[in-house]
Amino acid sequence: PFISGAPAGAAMDKSAKAPQITIFDHRGCSRAPKESTGAKANGPEDEMMVKVASTKVAVSEADAAKALQEFIAFEKGIDGPFTS
Repeated sequence: PFISGAPAGAAMDKSAKAPQITIFDHRGCSRAPKESTGAKANGPEDEMMVKVASTKVAVSEADAAKALQEFIAFEKGIDGPFTS
């Protein structure tokens, strides 16, 4: 529970970073996995890994404007009001 008397710090993150999730599945692959540096489990888990990183997302102004127009068109409805 939130007990502290201090206000919550819910400031907007302007770093343009987003989670990047990569799934490695080397089961049955002859290549030796080099991505994991942790201890071995001595089972099939040694050939699988999930990597999560916080990476900066770079988007051009043109791509952002195009996406915004698509979102607006979808929300308003291309052929009239949007109904689900």
